[in-house]
Amino acid sequence: MKPIGLFYGSSTGVTKKIAKKIKESLEPGLVDIYDVKYVKVEDVEKYENIILGSSTWGKGILQSDFERFLYDILKFADLKGKKIAIFGTGDSVTYPTSFADAIGLIFEALDGKGITFVGEFSTKGYNFDASLSIFEKKFVGLPLDDDSDEEQNKLRISMWTDLLKFDLN
Repeated sequence: MKPIGLFYGSSTGVTKKIAKKIKESLEPGLVDIYDVKYVKVEDVEKYENIILGSSTWGKGILQSDFERFLYDILKFADLKGKKIAIFGTGDSVTYPTSFADAIGLIFEALDGKGITFVGEFSTKGYNFDASLSIFEKKFVGLPLDDDSDEEQNKLRISMWTDLLKFDLN
């Protein structure tokens, strides 16, 4: 597998913690982790395999550093031909109508840039009412609820990273 750039935005440390768990579940020596607060276009463009992670704040709002990264960096990066997986954190109990919307917001912003999206995940086992991250009855990435579903996260991360080992270059 070729090197993977994992780019995350985190305000409280939850998404950062998840990013580290994802790295450990893949081949740790192949994954470079970046806090999007400090990323330049060149940092993203050097990878063929990219993982993006953001939390959803309130009712469908991207984490602030990730929002800047998405619209000031990723929108201008040459992503054609790259494989991208997305993960997101959210709270399905407090915000059941916008659970992990960040995944869908990222997907929609990057759709049409010549990207191959990988890492779709089943909605089975999740309790929520609605999410912008569902397309064709599946999540377009991995949603995690560290507030209400922490017990399931370890298993879901393992399942998702096993899929990525197959789907990434």
